[in-house]
Amino acid sequence: MQGIYRIVLVLLLAALSPAALAQAIHGRITDATTGAALPGSSVSIEGRSVGTVANAEGDYSLSLPAGRYTVNVSSVGYTRQRRTVEVARGGVLLNFSLQEDATSLDEVVFVGTRAVGRTRLETAVPVDVIPITQVTNTVGQVDLNQILTYVAPSFQSSRQAISDGTDHVDPAQLRGLGPDQVLVLINGKRRHQSALVNVNGTVNRGTVGTDLNAIPATAVDRIEILRDGAAAQYGSDAIAGVINIVLKKQTGLTANLSYGQYLTRYDKNYVLNYGRDTQVSVQDGQTVQAGLNYGFKIGEKGYLNLTGEIVSRGPTNRTGTYTGQVFPTVTGQTDDQVIAGKGLTREAFDMRIGNSKVVGGGVVANALLPLSGGFEAYAFGGYNRKQGNAAGFYRYPTGVPVAVRTNVFSVYPNGFLPEINSDVTDVSAVVGVRGKAGSWNLDLSNTFGQNVFDFGVDNSVNYTQALGMATFQRKFDAGGLTFSQNTVNFDASKRYPVLAGLNVAAGAELRLDRFSIRAGEEASYKNYNTAASIIAGAQVFGGFLPANAGTHSRNSKAVYIDLEQELTRALLVTGALRFENYSDFGSTLNYKFSARYKITNGIALRASTSTGFRAPSMQQRFYAKTNTIFVPQNGQLVPVESGTFTNESEPARILGIPKLRQETSVSYTVGGTVQLARAFELTLDAYQIDIKDRIVLTNNFSGNKNADLTAQLAAANAQTANFFANAIDTRSRGIESVLTWNTRFGSKGNHSLRVVLAGAFVNNSVVKDSANLPRIKASEVLIKTGQVGAYFNREDQSRIEVANPRNKISLMASYKVGKLGLMLRAVRFGEVVYLDPSTNPANPDSWTVNALTGKKETLDQTFSPKISTDVTVSYDLLSRLNLAVGANNLFDVYPDKNAHSGNVSLGRFVYSRRVQQFGFNGRYVFARLNYTL
Repeated sequence: MQGIYRIVLVLLLAALSPAALAQAIHGRITDATTGAALPGSSVSIEGRSVGTVANAEGDYSLSLPAGRYTVNVSSVGYTRQRRTVEVARGGVLLNFSLQEDATSLDEVVFVGTRAVGRTRLETAVPVDVIPITQVTNTVGQVDLNQILTYVAPSFQSSRQAISDGTDHVDPAQLRGLGPDQVLVLINGKRRHQSALVNVNGTVNRGTVGTDLNAIPATAVDRIEILRDGAAAQYGSDAIAGVINIVLKKQTGLTANLSYGQYLTRYDKNYVLNYGRDTQVSVQDGQTVQAGLNYGFKIGEKGYLNLTGEIVSRGPTNRTGTYTGQVFPTVTGQTDDQVIAGKGLTREAFDMRIGNSKVVGGGVVANALLPLSGGFEAYAFGGYNRKQGNAAGFYRYPTGVPVAVRTNVFSVYPNGFLPEINSDVTDVSAVVGVRGKAGSWNLDLSNTFGQNVFDFGVDNSVNYTQALGMATFQRKFDAGGLTFSQNTVNFDASKRYPVLAGLNVAAGAELRLDRFSIRAGEEASYKNYNTAASIIAGAQVFGGFLPANAGTHSRNSKAVYIDLEQELTRALLVTGALRFENYSDFGSTLNYKFSARYKITNGIALRASTSTGFRAPSMQQRFYAKTNTIFVPQNGQLVPVESGTFTNESEPARILGIPKLRQETSVSYTVGGTVQLARAFELTLDAYQIDIKDRIVLTNNFSGNKNADLTAQLAAANAQTANFFANAIDTRSRGIESVLTWNTRFGSKGNHSLRVVLAGAFVNNSVVKDSANLPRIKASEVLIKTGQVGAYFNREDQSRIEVANPRNKISLMASYKVGKLGLMLRAVRFGEVVYLDPSTNPANPDSWTVNALTGKKETLDQTFSPKISTDVTVSYDLLSRLNLAVGANNLFDVYPDKNAHSGNVSLGRFVYSRRVQQFGFNGRYVFARLNYTL
């Protein structure tokens, strides 16, 4: 600790020392075609942690000692300029006139390298730069998950339905790996994860991700996506890569307002009228988004940028009409006659299958304050809160236990549709000081983040409470989850004149993770009548039990060294080594090597290899909860109370489930870049990622004849048990490519056209044995008792291999002339496959009669590729006011419908909720106003 105090003291003394900076570089940055000022342009000095941004008039100024400097100037959508200047007494005027070049996006990047001033095409590993400021002006999506899904082929996120808390936080993937296998940074600092654990039966089951939608898109300047293993550089989670979100820092005012809704048709009565046109028209999902961003200078080089944003997203519903028995049998009457006799139709018993309702907003601040001696203090962070509402399975009168029907029907005569209400609060704060001490660049920071996810249940009932009461509770506080993280970082770097240049970076990190479970109120979980065989707790989401409540913490300590050696101007080699120690599972040492060789000025080859790791998340270690899941039995979905238990619990000991340990990985990437006259650019990279001891959420074990396990389950109001476990090894292979072309034409060159063709092809697989069956790391107890199938089954395998698109290709063209702009985009989502856990394709005896076709068939299904087409037309109404109107999924394309009656589930699920391509909401039309001052 004394060493840390000394470092802090050195930084403070340096910050307070007087500076002898009398000379200045100053000037104006403008558009080369129009002469308009370019506020917010970035100005930096190579080899120094000195920089600034242009003000609203495009003016900038930097104070430096006399000497020779190389100045870099960049602005989103313009070609970066690099000029060398001699600064003498009295300063120098240096104006920049930038050419528009939307494809090059040659900004200096902060991921994949710790060398100052390196651009994305100069790194030895693939880095994408997404100019969110530009993208949001011309698309209908309003949150980061959806924006990135359609502009970054390696990124995938689809909204889930009927999946408890996952309805409210969209899981996101990179390279087809899990949400927790990608590290998220904000301005280069580690971002905390969500408190939510995805435990329902959707894609990404068993994972914990980062809630990107808690970061307002209005606050984001650009996003850098490092598509390469980077655990040796940044630590745990960076197996698939790193997403770095760079906040805005420009001065001036920008505002935006958008409105949109779904205008679509879908097959609601798919089963009732099978074989005939059964489409109905729908207008729903009304979404309003408003954002305001304002930045101003602090002194000569400092700034404060503030953002506020609100989003109100209406729910969508693509339910099918229920064809099953609604009311208990009445002698002499059909079910439809009973329904009609009550003045109802089957539509009165519709579920809500689609996007959840979400209303929320947030604020973000990003600030820089110059200090003396070449140091600067910085701070950024935000507050976001959103409240969501989603529904579960409809509780039809036939499904209400006979013993409580009289009391329940007095309140819910037609059954009820229970709802889950989420209240999600996210806070973050980063403070730090950085600057130059001698020839070293130093950075000391503290990062804090917290995510709180509270669950409420409405329009529900605890059946065991209703058993003895004519009046009973219908609204419940089911408890909640909290995850917080505090990270202290110290980083230092220096460039040495070795050969063509050697950059040395080193640092240390101390991190504290904390996870808490808050018990729900008594009525949300309590069994008021243990003698009755009735499911206890609030229907749809029983509360967290007091026995599972508590707070758990751990710490990790890390040191790293990162070297980048330019052997020649053409050849760059890098190496990184990181040692990390966790208080709960031990130590890990990881490395990374990469190289880039420039064949010509426009053509380069690159390659890398690295090891990586992912520490088991605190949520995976300590989450414990009983949930209602619906499992297929005889063509119907039957409710089962499934308990998730920790690896240190008694049920885990009985079944021999081992304690969690870290996932480890080995990655390889090889590729190249081509850039010709800044008009044509191609990147192509192939990769392989081998992951050992991958953590999954097992399937459900019943007590069977084990009395001890049966008693443990009963105490948790559960019928089955599942656990997080290091169950499998996986291999991921893929090819990623981006081709861009940009041109200007017309007599004055005022017509611009940008075309981007991008694709990602992914092949993820579970490591198999000689019989081509998954190699499952099960305990001896499970092997001896024949329960390996309950540990990891066909559906689990499909979630890793084929439940998400194995390929995604996008083609985008953007045209601009004068005040008019046009954007066309088509995204092809590859096929996805559902594998039913109870089906053996080789054994027809395990197949089920398909009521739609009358044939005995497997429940497995392949969903064909689909293309979603977007179009936007924009026009500058005034010099600072732009209007954009358009449509996402213009041609109203839907995924294939469920082809087997067992998956349709008595008419309710027209589209699959188990596998996802791009959701199932249809055409979305929108209008957006953008104002800049």
